[in-house]
Amino acid sequence: MTRSERLRMALPVSDELDAICGHLRACGFGLPNLEMPGLHEAGDPIDCGYSFEVFRLDPADVATYVEHAISHLGVMSTDLLRESESAVWRPYTFPFGEYPMVLAAPRGESFASLSTRPNLRIASPYPKLAQDVFAHRGMPVEIVPVADSYTACLLGLADAFVDRLMDPAPMYEHDFRVLEVLEHRRLKLVVNRALGSRRRIAIQKLVKQLEEHQPEPPQSIEVPFETADEFNPGPYLEWDNDTEGEVAG
Repeated sequence: MTRSERLRMALPVSDELDAICGHLRACGFGLPNLEMPGLHEAGDPIDCGYSFEVFRLDPADVATYVEHAISHLGVMSTDLLRESESAVWRPYTFPFGEYPMVLAAPRGESFASLSTRPNLRIASPYPKLAQDVFAHRGMPVEIVPVADSYTACLLGLADAFVDRLMDPAPMYEHDFRVLEVLEHRRLKLVVNRALGSRRRIAIQKLVKQLEEHQPEPPQSIEVPFETADEFNPGPYLEWDNDTEGEVAG
């Protein structure tokens, strides 16, 4: 089989990697040990006429590799897709890897109290999302791009933070509360837009296999709101668009 008859797939080195691999194995993929770097042969488990090559990648880089056709497809979360603004198809949403993206602050704070600060600083690993939240309200803010938004607030670098909520326990422990759920981060299969028709058909077959072998979704995360009546889901930030998922055509 020649190189042109292969499909290269990038998997993120993230908390969901084991779940992603488990889902693919349920579809028939005999995935090798992905601890080793480089390309790994995975055969043609779905009988689509293409042999798969799988490799690991930093989660933030997946869409860039896919957009530039270094990889034909991959798995990436919508929070990172928003930040990268990569033009890729998203034909499938995995049933796991969904987390609320929240605006949070020390307990007792509110949008009203934050708006009175002359130099409001917001910490976030997602500066584009954080900027959108406050630009929509006409509130001038300084966005502080950091990986650890909790520590940024605890040590006084920022007044509040925008981040994904994976576990509410640290928020309770450090006396933070959620002011608003902004959107929900989801895990997507992403595909290069310029694939030829034969490869698109093969990926449609992969999507069908993923749909037929879906695991049960995990329990939803309990969001620790400051007060129930302050919840506002912020529909203006509903960025994820599943209609972009069409691969055929």
